[in-house]
Amino acid sequence: MAGLQLTKNNETFLIEPLGTVSQNNVAVGKWKTDQTNKIVFTRNDNSTIPFDVVWEFNSDNQLVVSAAGKKFNFTEVTSNVPRYETQDAVLVVKPNKDQAFSFELRGDWALSESHDLSITINGKTSVIDGFVNDPRSRFMFHFSNKKNLLQGSVLGFVGDWSEFVDATGQPRLKFVYKRAGQADGEFVLPKGVVVDKSMNQLMYEYDKDGKKRRIQLVGTLMISDDFQVNYALDRQTSSDGQQQVASTTFTFNAAFKKNNFTGDLDLAIKKQDGTVGATTISISGKFTAVLGSARLLAGFTFEQNRAGNKTTTTFGFAGKLEFKQGSIQWAFTTNNTTTKTITLAVNVDINLGNSTQLDARLNLAMENGQLKGITFFLGIAF
Repeated sequence: MAGLQLTKNNETFLIEPLGTVSQNNVAVGKWKTDQTNKIVFTRNDNSTIPFDVVWEFNSDNQLVVSAAGKKFNFTEVTSNVPRYETQDAVLVVKPNKDQAFSFELRGDWALSESHDLSITINGKTSVIDGFVNDPRSRFMFHFSNKKNLLQGSVLGFVGDWSEFVDATGQPRLKFVYKRAGQADGEFVLPKGVVVDKSMNQLMYEYDKDGKKRRIQLVGTLMISDDFQVNYALDRQTSSDGQQQVASTTFTFNAAFKKNNFTGDLDLAIKKQDGTVGATTISISGKFTAVLGSARLLAGFTFEQNRAGNKTTTTFGFAGKLEFKQGSIQWAFTTNNTTTKTITLAVNVDINLGNSTQLDARLNLAMENGQLKGITFFLGIAF
């Protein structure tokens, strides 16, 4: 019969994969694991014997237990299809997914640069080859038995996301997850996040083994007049209403990167010291005019597609139109300081009439102080 042979006090027992223990082919009790990952054999008279064992995943993503030079691979029994899941970061193992018996293993998790997950159990580290992927912001790790790819499992972790900007100016995310009876753990995603321009939502995307994997971060994109990017991430729950991901808001400071008002909105992410980094995020939409409370503004409008529902957001830029050195410019301002100017093409970006407009916000002072009315600006006629 399949299982792991364990010996103590000159007695040898067979630890069987579905929770039973036999001796000389006779059932003598049951086994489980304890908080320290020992196998605990409970005799039929309720006395117990603990055994120190080693737990690890092999290179085929198969769970193996060993002791005193003997090993048992839980996929050895062809009629058993193991399944693995996590509950507050505790690994729950069902040696046969169709049977009730399960046991728990407690360890320390880590995410590698190649998006593999490792678990260290009592000092023994093993790597599970898989991928992180989810359409609803959750941290879900998928992996399969490499000898039979139809035998797959998903390890889900419960927690919340937070943002940071690394030394190069790349917008990054980390996931802080709950651990039963322990301090929270943390996974840091190896790459930066980007905007999925097909729906203007944040996503984390990477390539592994020739396939694209992603975490679609479901939420609402907002951009301030001075290009602070805010992303309100939606709370996610399981089918029974339990929270899987907490709602939160990511904030990244950015700067306008383009030299014109055409195409998508390109924003360069600022580093922690306020300087502009090397990473640019792009938002799909179009430049437009926004009639502000005091003046006419350059702005941008974009749509978000969330579960088939489209919402439109339009915002104006901090700055003003001005006539300087024979050209009409848009001057970006922050704290009354001009940070960048863009020269507008007359009859393409802006048109002026010979007379003033009744609405003072639509008048532009020329170099000699004369006012001219704006009749067209960034696709909007007045």
